[in-house]
Order: sequence, then structure tokens, then C-alpha cells
Amino acid sequence: MVSSKHIASSELEAVCEAALLRLGYAGTESNLITQVLMYAQLRGNSQNVMKISAGALTGPAGISREETRVIQDGPLSIQLDGGKRLGMLVVETAVKEALTRCQERGFGIAGTCNTSSSTGALGFWAKQIAEAGYIGVVLSQSPEYVAPHGASQAVFGTNPIAVAIPTETEPMVLDMATSAYAWYDLLKAKNAGQAVPEDVGFNAQGQPTTDPGAILAGGAIRSFDRSHKGSHLALLVEMLTGALASGAVTHKATANNWANLVVALDPALLGPTAGFRSRASTLLAAVKAAIPLPDGPGVWLPGERGDANAARCLESGTVPVDPQILADIKAMAEGQLPEGAVGTPVPAARLANPLEAAAKVELSSTPCPPTTGRATGETLPEVAPNAAGVQLEGAFPDLQRHQGNGAVEAALPAHAEAPEVAQDATGVQFEEIFPAAQWHQDNISEDNVHQLGSPPPAAQAAGSGGSRPADSISTAEASTSGEHTTEGRDPRRPTMATRLCHPPRVTDDPYGSMSPPLYQTATFHQQSAVECGPYDYSRSGNPTRDQLQAHIAELEGAHRAFAFGSGMAALSTVLRLVPSGGHIVAGRDLYGGTSRLLARVAPNLGITVSHVDTANPAEVEAAFIDGRTKLLMLETPTNPKLDVCDIRGCCDIASKAGVLVVVDNSIMAPVFQQPLALGADISMTSATKFIAGHSDVTGGLLAVKDPQIAEQIYFFQNAEGSALGPFDCWLSMRGLKTMALRMERQAATCALLASALHSHPLISRVNYPGLPNHPAYALHSQQASSGGSLLSFETGSVEASRRIVEQTKLFKVTVSFGSVTSLISLPCYMSHASIPAEVRAARGLPDDLIRISAGIEDPDDLLADLDQAIQSAMEAVGQQPVPLHSPHKPPVDFDVTEQQRLQQRVKELEGLLAQSQMSA
Repeated sequence: MVSSKHIASSELEAVCEAALLRLGYAGTESNLITQVLMYAQLRGNSQNVMKISAGALTGPAGISREETRVIQDGPLSIQLDGGKRLGMLVVETAVKEALTRCQERGFGIAGTCNTSSSTGALGFWAKQIAEAGYIGVVLSQSPEYVAPHGASQAVFGTNPIAVAIPTETEPMVLDMATSAYAWYDLLKAKNAGQAVPEDVGFNAQGQPTTDPGAILAGGAIRSFDRSHKGSHLALLVEMLTGALASGAVTHKATANNWANLVVALDPALLGPTAGFRSRASTLLAAVKAAIPLPDGPGVWLPGERGDANAARCLESGTVPVDPQILADIKAMAEGQLPEGAVGTPVPAARLANPLEAAAKVELSSTPCPPTTGRATGETLPEVAPNAAGVQLEGAFPDLQRHQGNGAVEAALPAHAEAPEVAQDATGVQFEEIFPAAQWHQDNISEDNVHQLGSPPPAAQAAGSGGSRPADSISTAEASTSGEHTTEGRDPRRPTMATRLCHPPRVTDDPYGSMSPPLYQTATFHQQSAVECGPYDYSRSGNPTRDQLQAHIAELEGAHRAFAFGSGMAALSTVLRLVPSGGHIVAGRDLYGGTSRLLARVAPNLGITVSHVDTANPAEVEAAFIDGRTKLLMLETPTNPKLDVCDIRGCCDIASKAGVLVVVDNSIMAPVFQQPLALGADISMTSATKFIAGHSDVTGGLLAVKDPQIAEQIYFFQNAEGSALGPFDCWLSMRGLKTMALRMERQAATCALLASALHSHPLISRVNYPGLPNHPAYALHSQQASSGGSLLSFETGSVEASRRIVEQTKLFKVTVSFGSVTSLISLPCYMSHASIPAEVRAARGLPDDLIRISAGIEDPDDLLADLDQAIQSAMEAVGQQPVPLHSPHKPPVDFDVTEQQRLQQRVKELEGLLAQSQMSA
């Protein structure tokens, strides 16, 4: 037996990608295939680089250049005809389509048929779904290799199954074939002259055999457990792929029509995701803690051994590979294709030093396009070539790069600038779905909309402001460092705090600056008078703004995000989505600027507005007017009363009525609450508040889920010139990196303040959704992860409230919230003064209401400052001062406090008696 050879992972990647380019795959295609094969190679999975040398990546007629076509399309499902293309490329699209629907509806299913070659390790695809936070199931059909239990004739394929489950750490990934032996393991054993175990399969005469060649030559493999149970599981895969997804169910090898099924399921459909992940992690821990058999192999979770192998390889930088397989792949990379293979028509050349080649290769990937909303029968364009081919030409000088349609490009010199690749438009998750992806900014004209996945169009001629950035600014360039945990597993999906510090990269920076570059410019130099580059005028597009917008879209789980000059500019743009004669339903307790917009601007546009208690879903539904209601505007928690509404419940009602939902999420921000995940169409966040965080930026952000709505938003942003300037975008990006730290500290302080105020005799009411006595505490806890850092309270006396506000020393008396500095205000006289007094009264907004925005100062200092202000105010209005008790310190002796309360009551009674005597 020939032992495996350990070589540098980068070397193997380089020669694999070069060999795939020789076969005729485009740059992005070869890169994706290499990723899938390396995933298997690192884990000892048979779906590895052997597929290249074994000819498994080309059909009988070579590489198909048919386009993936939509057979059937719906809100929850899509069926794709792969056009005889490589299964990996088609399943990539299916995964993305299922994820897009799952993000929008909680469930997505994609079927593919008419593929005639490998899908690769299914665990690779299922894991990407789980890393996006969903349950992933991927099933794959293959030709007749496996006999049903009790028979010797092959009917089933090896029919692998992959299931990935998100947990509190990394996903659990089950990836198994339903056969007793993998087809490629049989081929490997045959080539090595090795026997296989006695119970693996039969020869063509139905006799058990240990000869892998006899099994492959018309024989059959047994099911994995050699019983009817494994056989039934293989049949189930055939039913859910061949029968359900329209693959061949008989004569699969000759039909070359193999099917796959991809399912993405949001666990939130059955309850809070955090609870599910916690239970899943507890269950896995219980399995690992089971007492092992004395002489047994120990307890292994699904995928655990493979991940441990991968971690060891990544730590050493090397990977084991069969020497003959490596030699065959190297020969293919040189141009020496196997007999009968259809590849690039170029003469053979000697292979350059693979290590040198690997140093030049930058792996990048552009996933195939989503097809949501495409007409049945519409074709999906091929993926664009990427820059990898350019570097590979340095190692393989005669290698010419193929376009997705099979046309051959002239080889570029090693120093030439690589063509830009098309971007993906599905939103936040793809930096996790395609870990090595690098994203480039593309530019298209208004009348030539770029279809994602196709080769990038030539630069379009446009006048000033006539161009726009591509739809895919929500996509990201993820880390390719390959770092893994010491336990031998892939790192867990990054948390919000980590994602805030590591933004996606959507613009080119040749110097790799740690801080995103600031493009403080109005215009951009063009290379030609008739061709426009990616940017021409900053109103229409600016790299700094695109970087911010991409980061926000990633954090919000949006298709695309937009930055405006203020939160009101953002909401004004949303108002543009409502036609004249339309109707808006909004809450009663709204930010003053929003109330002004709806009361004085909307009527001038021919739009009517109804204000309801959005905490009452029945009242929301009753306010809808058939055919006229176009928009539901929510705030939760509200400003300044901190009322809470059921986002998901309201969104369900609106969805049934065909009404768009926008949620003002400024108080929670994406750190604590994500409206799009709860069903909203648009999430608005004031960048002035927590995002910038230092009271030095005025800005507003819209995160949009639907591509068509995003197109409309961009049109208004560009046409009306409401976009945020580059420097404010840069400041906002800087603020994002510390937003989790700031918000967590601010929320903890606010909870202390709320608890202290709640127990004080002067305070008649405290509004803070983090207090258990808040009427919507349970609801808020389900849809948000914190009570936030904003509270309001009432004293019953406008004069007492005014004096409290004015007597504070550390709290700045001003409008707004979310700053590192603590702020205090009387909303009815400041932020909400534009609302008429009678309207405020009708909405239950009292004049004595005080609003506090907690900063990052020491909470004891803030409590002390508030304490002295309250005592001073009480004394000024004739009340006996009562100290504010710190909830995290021992309270003042109860007897002393009670004595103070009694003295205060005696003083009040004496005052009443004196007034009575005077009137007598």
C-alpha cells in the first residue's frame, strides 16, 4: 500500500485549480470546485481531489456550457434544471436560493435535476446553511451503484445525506453515504491493488467479493448497515431527489440526469432560536459525556473526526494526498489531460514550482446568482471569471483562461489588472456560505441592470451621477486565514461583536489599511470620455459609503443597505414608496420628527395616515384599508414612552394584506434587535445614535430585504441627493467597531438607573422594557436581547421634572440618545415639541416625562448625580428629599426611609390644614 504524501495545502490548491482551468472551467468555477474538494480532502472524505484525476468533473461530452434554468419558482421553493452542468455549480445556486427564501420566510427548499457529475461533499453545503443560523439538509442522487437489501442488482446511488444543526458554538454536521463503501474508495482500492472487506459488495454474478474491480464492473455495493434499514434510507433519498426533484429514477447512468434537494429551515419557526441552540448544545454534551465502552473507540459526534483532521492539517499547513493522484493532477495542470478528456486546446507546458505558484494564487469566488422573482424558464447566467487565473498564468505560462461561455481569453501578463468579478445579491450570509469569497465592486448603468453571476458588463457611458454601485454591496470578503480552535473544530460563527470589528470588504484597497480608506471627494477621474468607471459622482456612489452600507446590510441580514444624511431623510425616502392616494398605519407614540413627517408632509403628497396602538395587533389590522394601505410604520420600543409592539405579529398581519413594514430600530440597533429577521421589510436605524455613538454624526440607515424595493430606495437616494457624505460614513464605520461594547455598558447602566428610580417615592412611573414589571417585558425579551439604554419616567410634577433635568451635572440636557455621554431631556418641550399639546395628551404623553439616555460613565457617578438632582428638585417643590438607592449597594435602613416618608406626609397635611384655616 502506498502511503499518502503530505504537501503544502496551498500547493495542492494551486495545482488543482490549474488542472480545472485546463479542463475548461472559468476562474470562479475552478476556485469553488477547489474549495469543495479541499473541504473533503482535509477531512479524509472520499469526495476529494481524486475526483479531478478520476475524470468525475466532466460529462461524456466535456464540460457543459448550458445555463442553469428555472423550471418552477415560488416564495418557498425553486426547481432548477442544471443543463448537464457540474453538480457542485448547480448545488451552489440551490443552496443560495434555499437560504434566500429561509431568510425571508423561515423556510426554503430547492430542487435540482439534469446534472451529470459530482456535487462534492454534501457536508460542505449543509454546513454553510447552519453557519447562517439555519438547519440545513442536503440530499444527492447518483447512478446505480448500490443494491437494495436482499438483492444483488444495483438500483440506488451511494446517495449521501448531510444534515447540519446550528448550536451555541459550531454547527454539528452529519455527512454520510447510504452505501457500505464510497464509489471513489472502491476506485482508489482498485488502482492500488487492494482488497476491500468481505461484506462490501457483489460482483456482476451476484456473488460476494473483496475485489473492488469486480464490484465496479457491473457489480453492486451493499447498503451501509447491510440491512433493510440502510436500504430504506437509500430509497428515501431516491424518493426525495429523483422522484421529487425530477431526476431520473431508472437508467440514471445513461440518462445523466441526477437530482439534488436542499432544505433550509429557521428554528425560530418553532420557538426562540437561543433556546433551540441551548438545547442542541446540551444534548451534544450529554452524548459526549456518555460512559464509553472499556475497549471501544470512544464517543464521536457526527463530523467530529473529520473536523479534527482538518484542524491538524490547517495547523501544520499540509494535507495528505495519494502520490499518484497528485502526480496525475500535476500532469493535468501542465496540459497533459487524460485520454478522451475535453479541455483547453493549448500545448503542454512544464509545471512551474507549485509552491511558487501557490504564493501567487489568491483564491476568490463569486457564487451563482439567486433566482427569486425570475420567470419560469429563465436562464441563470454563468459565473464571471475571477482573478485567480491571472496569478496561475505565472505558474502555467501557456494557460488561457476560459470565460463561462467557453470562449477563450488571451492570457494576461502577470502584472495585468484582473477583471472585476460580478457580485452576489442575496445579502448578509454569503461571507459565511463561501468562506474564501472576495468581493469586488461592479458598476452598471440604470438601463443595463447586471444579472448576478454573469460576466461583468463593460463600463457604461453615463453622465454625472448616472451610474450606481452594484446591488451586492451587502456581500462580504471573509477571512481566509484558516484559523481553527484547539479542539480541532472549525471556528464558530462570529458573534455580533466580532462582526462589528471585522467588516466586509467591498472596495479595493491596494495597501490593506486597517482602517477603511476615506474617499473624501465629489467626483472621480474617468479613463475615457465614453466609458464610466465604478464611480463618477459621490451623490450616486462613493466607495466609503458603499463600505458602510455593506457592513450594515451584513449586520441586519439585508439584501442591501443605504446611508442617508439623517434618520428623517431615510424615513422620507420610505415615504416615497407610498403612492398618492395611499394610506399609512403608524403608532401613536412616535419620535417627534416622524410625527411631523406624517402630519405635515404626507398629506401634501396625497397620503393619509392612521395612528393606532401598535401593541394591539387587532387594532393594527382593523386600521388597514383594502387596496389603499401601503405601509405600516412601527417603533419598538417607542420613543419616549418605551412601549413595545409585537414585530413578528404585526408583520404577519401586514404580509397577508400586502402591506410593507418599516421598523424604526434606532433604540435597539442591530446589536440588540433585528427586525428583518422578525418579518419586517425595512429596518431604519439612526446612525446619529448608537452607530456613530459620539454625538458627532447626523445620519440614517435603511436595511432592505427585497431587491426590488432596494432598487426603488437607491433611485430616490440618488435622484434626491439624500445620501450620507463620505466623512460621516467613515466616522460611522469607526463607531461600529465599538458599538457592542458601548451598548452593553450603556444597557447595564440603564438597568441600574431604572431599578433605582422604580423604588423612589417621587417617581410615579418608570418606562423601561428591561424591568420585569414592564407590561411587555416578556414580549420584548422574545424579540430583543437587552432592555437597551433608554428609559423615561414621570414625577407627577412638571416643575419637579424640570428641576431634575436642570440640576444634573453629568447628564447633558439635549435631544437625541445613544451617545457615550449620558443625556437627559423633557421630550414634550424638546424632541417632541413639534407634536401639538392636545395630540400629546391624547397619546398619553405627559409633560412631566423625563427621558434618560445612559452613557458609558461610571454608573455610581451617574446614580450620585441623579440622586442629588432628585433631592434638590424635591426640596425646591416643597417635598422632603429622599435619597436614590443604588440597587447594587445595601439600601438605606428601612426604618429611616419610612420615617422620612411619614415626615413628608405630615408636612403635606400641615400645609392642607393651613390652607383650610386661611380660607375659613
